[in-house]
Amino acid sequence: MKKALVVLMAAAVMSIGAVQAATSEGPVTRWLNKTTAKVSKNEQTAAQKAQARKQKAEKKKAEARRKKAERERKLAIKKAEREKRQAARKKKIETKKKQWKDLFSND
Repeated sequence: MKKALVVLMAAAVMSIGAVQAATSEGPVTRWLNKTTAKVSKNEQTAAQKAQARKQKAEKKKAEARRKKAERERKLAIKKAEREKRQAARKKKIETKKKQWKDLFSND
């Protein structure tokens, strides 16, 4: 019981001392600031890298969408040209059929 009480008192004194050390200018404060500055810098660097990766991925997606739209546009143009040629061939065949029909009719 006495050990637990001593540990509890020591923890209370240390926590009070840590708060006091953080508010005053001293070696502990400088050490804490230096330590947290490193952690903060690492977090900031990681955030910047994550943001750069996200921007790169977005740019890549946008480029892929643009290329896909371009391919679809080209395919639509080719399809329209193919249908136009097919309609012209069909019209030509119908004209030939009509000419042959007129040639062999008894009118």
